[in-house]
Order: sequence, then structure tokens, then C-alpha cells
Amino acid sequence: MLHGFKKCATFNESADRIHTWLSWRYGMDSRDGNGKKCGDLIWHLEDEESVKLGYGTRTRCGVHRARFLDELVKLIPDGTVSFRKSLVGIDELSKPEGGGVRLHFADGSTATASAVIGCDGIKSKTRGYLFNYKVNPEYTGEYGYRALVPEKLAREILGDDIALNSQLYVGYGGFIITYPVEHGKLINMVGVVRNDQPWNHGQWIVPSTKEDMVKDFEGWHPVLVDLISKFEVRDKWAFFDLIHSEKYYRGRICLMGDSAHASTANLGAGAGMAMEDAYILSSLLGSINDAENLETAFRAYDSVRRPRTQKVVVLSRLAGMANELVAPKIRDDLSKLQPDIDARYRWVWREDLEAQLAEAKR
Repeated sequence: MLHGFKKCATFNESADRIHTWLSWRYGMDSRDGNGKKCGDLIWHLEDEESVKLGYGTRTRCGVHRARFLDELVKLIPDGTVSFRKSLVGIDELSKPEGGGVRLHFADGSTATASAVIGCDGIKSKTRGYLFNYKVNPEYTGEYGYRALVPEKLAREILGDDIALNSQLYVGYGGFIITYPVEHGKLINMVGVVRNDQPWNHGQWIVPSTKEDMVKDFEGWHPVLVDLISKFEVRDKWAFFDLIHSEKYYRGRICLMGDSAHASTANLGAGAGMAMEDAYILSSLLGSINDAENLETAFRAYDSVRRPRTQKVVVLSRLAGMANELVAPKIRDDLSKLQPDIDARYRWVWREDLEAQLAEAKR
């Protein structure tokens, strides 16, 4: 899996950014009287520990999900997976029926198994069945615009240091993040706006216009606004997450990843939490040899994963507020903002999964 990840990964380009996760900059002129202008550097968030692990990666590395999934599929033995299935129903079978669960799919097919692990995203059908649709995603008060800018143009306009290394621009009521993808061929740009109004659209992704985007980023760094407006996907993406206190399992049904704890992207930790889930749960399932012990394994998984992952959802919301300079008692006070953000990321990064697994097994 590591080989596949490294094959797809895109890193910060500059040699002096090997340890940098993100560089924080002003996205608009500061209002706190410090004289800082849009584009000015605030600080680099560094993490040397990740490089010391010896995996051959850098602190900042990311992959195109579809490319990485293609690599993961290669690890699955032939005949053990079926794609393009849409779940429409679950039956919990009684002991006379053999126990376990029966899954019903939109194409009319069914499958029976000892248990089901729903890893089917923020709009999870498995979660809907488990909680009778009483646990639902909430709108966070943020929406975003996305753009993919060709590398050559980004380098010409922004310069190599900014275009080829990850940047986060803070602003009053929003933020913009930029980073290279597809091995630097494209620069991904996401502009996030806080409006704290109800999301009354029927869909989470709605059509937008260049005029909408320019209006939302009035007063921001004009170069960034110009780039996003030229290459914007022309959609407005609402941010939802999943904060709740329900157990991640019941009987032979268990939740994993976004179906259990979807978060905003503000910490860049959502996919990582799903990978942690998979490590803990697969290790627990590998330690049992009787289907009657499946619920015990799910209970142990829930005991260590729910506290951590629900905290990540909350911290990710707070990270967005910090980037938007609206965090209570912090706002645009850099003496408080920097340590607040730094501590939040390090809490995510420094988890001891081996200790967590040992606790779950105990």
C-alpha cells in the first residue's frame, strides 16, 4: 500500500519545504494594525517527525483519490470484490436463518455475510438503516469554490515558491488553500466562504457563476481571485459534517470512515481517519475465529475509534473558524492563532495507533 501511495503522491517541490505541511499567509490586508498585506507570510507549519519515519515521503504529500484507489484495487485478490453496487436495504437474519445480514442492491442482486461494515460515505445507506435516519449530516456554515490551475500559468503568476508548495491564505470570513496535485501538473485551489446561513438548496453542490465567486472574495488577494475565477469548476460546494454520540455498531452491522464520522476538510484528516479505522478494525477482526465474537470486536473498535474520530470532526470545524479569523477569543490575534492551529494538527498527527489497538484488544 505504501508503494502505491508513493507512486501517486505529490509533494511540496522546494527542498526547503520538505518539513512544511502548510505555509500560512494573509489572503487580504490585516485589520489588526500590524501593517501586513495580502500575500504576506505569517508562518510555516513544520513537522520534522514525519520525515524521520523513513517512509520516503515528505511532511506534505497527497494523492488523487482515484489514482490511489486504482493502486489499492491491485492488492485485492481476484474474485473477492464487486464494484458498481448501490445498497438499498439490509436484513438482519435470525439464528435459524443462519445469523448475519443480507444486503439488497439496486440492480436486484443480494449478498449474505456474517457481518456488514458500512464504509459508504457521508450519505451512508448503512448508517441510515442503523440509526433509522436519526443521525444526519449538518451544514457547517461554509461553502467552497474549486479550481485546477495549469502549473505553467500558476508559476508565471504566483512564482515557483508559492505555486509549487502548499499555501493557506487566511481572511476575515473565509480562506483559500492552494497546493500542487498530479505530480505538480496542476495547482488545486479551494476558496472557502463562511456565511452561517441555512443551506436551503436541495443539493449539496449547486451551480455558481464567476460573479458569485468574485463577490464572495471581494477585498481578497486579487491574483488569487483572478486565478480561481478563470479556472473555477463553476459549482458551489456546501460543507457538511457528522457530529453525534451514537455507537458505530449494532449487532453485526458496523460503520467506518465518513459513514461514521464525516468531517470538513479543514484539517486534511478525513481520509486519514478512515485509514486508521481500517487498521484497527481489520486487526481486531483478524484476532477472532468465531462469528459469535464479531459484535465484541465491533464494540472494542467503537471504544477507541469513536472518541478520537468525533473529536477530529469538532476540531476540523474549529480549524475552519481559525482560518477564517472568527474563532472565539482568537480572531486575528497571531499570538493565539499560531499555537492554536499548531496544537490541533499535532494532536491529529501524534496518535499512537499501536497503543490504541492494544487498548481495543484489552
